[in-house]
Amino acid sequence: MPFDVRLLVISLATFAAAGAAAASVVPWLARRSSAAPPVARASILFKLRLLPVFVAVLATIQGVASFVLFEPRGGDETFGRILVGLALTAVGLMVLGAGRVMRAGFATRQALRRWMATAEPIELTDFDAPAYAIDAAFPVVAVVGIFRPRLVIARTVLAQCSPDELRAILSHEQRHLARRDNLRRAVMVWLPDVLSLLPAGAKLVGMWHDAAEAVADDGATALGPAGRVNLASALVRVARLAPAGSPIVALPASALYRGEDIGDRVRRLLAPPTPLIQRRMSGWRRTAMTGGLVAGGVMALHAMHEIVEAAVSFLP
Repeated sequence: MPFDVRLLVISLATFAAAGAAAASVVPWLARRSSAAPPVARASILFKLRLLPVFVAVLATIQGVASFVLFEPRGGDETFGRILVGLALTAVGLMVLGAGRVMRAGFATRQALRRWMATAEPIELTDFDAPAYAIDAAFPVVAVVGIFRPRLVIARTVLAQCSPDELRAILSHEQRHLARRDNLRRAVMVWLPDVLSLLPAGAKLVGMWHDAAEAVADDGATALGPAGRVNLASALVRVARLAPAGSPIVALPASALYRGEDIGDRVRRLLAPPTPLIQRRMSGWRRTAMTGGLVAGGVMALHAMHEIVEAAVSFLP
């Protein structure tokens, strides 16, 4: 087997094996984040969802570097079924991830085409994207798009909500916009790892969604003491505008309401806000940690090659 082919198989097999190993601990780590405040929980859950691919990429870089440095260019070494199967698994995960992104993009374009057919621009103060009133049977309020985001609001919502409720709704969507939640959602759709195929992965994304909605709800706090009450009132009003028996709507956007139960969100908004305490790692500690990881990876290159050689020799 030529050197280039061996290198490709090793890199892909390493990607699949390291990603699967990291994915096995993600659900346990996610459960430990349940007590964190919404901002911290959303950040932790997003990073955990990235963890398998992050670990897989780091392991692949180390595996490739060790193989290039220590593997003889000559020889006619062959690989067993397991390594080849892992390599094919990595290719399959990448193809599936690309397919999911394409389907999500198609769904977004279809929804936008349908909504923009009846759209009328509206002027909104203190909102950082174009806004449009649309005709829709479901009470849509959503920020759509990643690079050119726009806000779409069903005319029924504009007609039924008071000015104070609309300001609270805009504060919610502005928070989604500022945090680039659509981009985060698209990245999680794409991730080429085994979690994307398992219920645990869908559950983790659902947990992130709930935390992201709580963070966006907290945007109403900036409107003063009545802001959270107005958002709670708006949520109830929007939910009542949904057609009876409507299932949860899979909107390709950061939406105020999708048809889910809003009881917990309303109770949380009506309770006193929890003071935000953010603990950040200092810059020198981040630098030291990064430097330690790089140094450790370099020193482990030979050990990594020994592991690869053992896998090639002993795996069937």
